[in-house]
Amino acid sequence: MKVLVVTNMYPSPERPHWGAFVRSQVESLTALGVENTLFEIEGWKSTARYAHALRELPRLVRHTGAELVHAHYGLSGAAASAVREVPLVVSFCGDDLLGRPDANGHITAKSRWLVSVSRLAARRADAVIVKSEEMRKRIPEVDDVEVIPNGVDLARFTPVGRDDARARLGWPAQGAVLLFAGPPDEPRKNFPLAQAVETRLKAAGRDVRLIAFHGRPQADLALAMSAADVLLLPSFHEGSPNVVKEALAMSLPVVAAPVGDCAERLRGVTPGGVAAREPGAFTAAVEQVLAAGIRSNGREQILPLELSAVARRILALYERVLAQRQRSSLERS
Repeated sequence: MKVLVVTNMYPSPERPHWGAFVRSQVESLTALGVENTLFEIEGWKSTARYAHALRELPRLVRHTGAELVHAHYGLSGAAASAVREVPLVVSFCGDDLLGRPDANGHITAKSRWLVSVSRLAARRADAVIVKSEEMRKRIPEVDDVEVIPNGVDLARFTPVGRDDARARLGWPAQGAVLLFAGPPDEPRKNFPLAQAVETRLKAAGRDVRLIAFHGRPQADLALAMSAADVLLLPSFHEGSPNVVKEALAMSLPVVAAPVGDCAERLRGVTPGGVAAREPGAFTAAVEQVLAAGIRSNGREQILPLELSAVARRILALYERVLAQRQRSSLERS
């Protein structure tokens, strides 16, 4: 099967973390025999790149002989909607359907526009992939929607000893580390709540430090997860946060706000869990994790989302969409 992959995020030496989950998915589908051609829209450089993609993608489909187009993110899906000759699958990633809040938790005007564009792309697509049930509910007008969270590369995210990991990172051996694996300056990630937790724990006599770790290759993130004691995810909005699934693979306890599919992912995982997005409750949940002093049972819980298992679900969707398009063509003829 030949697939044209359209994405506005893909790792590079300058941005090694950017769209790492897209690369992992592409590689896992390649391992199943899919012949992928990548087309990256560098929209972060200029929005004009999307207009260029609208013109370029139909030609590229013909040039590569692609049988299907798989677009990642709402704006990429909108650009790929110019393709009519072959089926279009659009994967939505989170804020493209849920919106992106400002520092006060309110969805910005630009983000509301993105959501409207994304919903148009969803209606145009032959099939839609979302990462959580919450995202599915945002497009009730679309019939063919499958909830398929991103897979986890268990080979890449394999725990090592905490002391070894800290030595390799140059972190002090003593004290507990609260890991924040997102950009602190992005309001949606709610870094101030993580800071409030650190302040409260220190005031209670805990030897803790909060470390924000972002923009690094996955290998570095895996090392940080081995070195840390708990992952904090106090976000206002998420789809199916990759860092939570990666932390589970690393047996790193997680305390998360009730966003996206966190409640589902953390069900049955101990220690850790979902806590109300306010300083008292979040701090209490983190304190319980630190008091337990053990790694979580998350790795065994995340096995159904191992990379190749998710790839097989996506390949099955490709095959179904292609069969539907072929049936429609026969009926028209």
